[in-house]
Amino acid sequence: MNKVVYDESDHFCVYAKGAGESSTQIHQTWQTQRKEQTSLIYPLDTEIGGLLIWAKTANAKQELRNAYGSNLFTFEFMLWAYVENALPEQWDCDLSIAWDVYKHQAFPSKLKGKKAYTKFKVERKYGHYYRIKATTHYLRPQQIQLHAHYGRVEILGDTCFPQKDHYVYLSHLKPGFKKSSDEKPLSSGLHIYLQRVCFDFCGQHYSFSHPCPKDWVILEKYFTCYLQ
Repeated sequence: MNKVVYDESDHFCVYAKGAGESSTQIHQTWQTQRKEQTSLIYPLDTEIGGLLIWAKTANAKQELRNAYGSNLFTFEFMLWAYVENALPEQWDCDLSIAWDVYKHQAFPSKLKGKKAYTKFKVERKYGHYYRIKATTHYLRPQQIQLHAHYGRVEILGDTCFPQKDHYVYLSHLKPGFKKSSDEKPLSSGLHIYLQRVCFDFCGQHYSFSHPCPKDWVILEKYFTCYLQ
């Protein structure tokens, strides 16, 4: 189990899951270990790590889910991406999203899709690599990946939009360093992390944040060293 970032014993708890872990499975494990009934307010795609909110009471469950359904939550993701052409400092995407149950993948659709909105902002640029903040108020499955793709942004490690593993190797960055057959990427997995969650509960504003994975910090150190 990962670290509990915040545990409000009467109403809710905030938990940081790792990438590759199922929100539902983590929730079930939590309930088994803590021996208490909780409700998952929103899921995260298995490939995405970050903060989860669980309600501990029926009243908290109702209020938090109503707030989530009314777009009163704010979710801030951090992502690393590769971009061929220059990006604007910030841009928005309001592409509606539908779900293909056979392919288990999101796709854009004005006719069948549900409204989705993401605001992107470039925080740092290293050559063709960008650290970007993505903000939304209501999460759809694979929303950040899909909206980034239609902004011509390739998120590192994304195997769906487009279908290729784009990772960073030291041989890509360090002059004279030759790539070997067993070279490993500097970081792996889908490079999207839910870093901050904000919401109101019982008249009080809450804001929780959690550091991004350590290998992402190391990756940025390599970018700073070789691409600036």
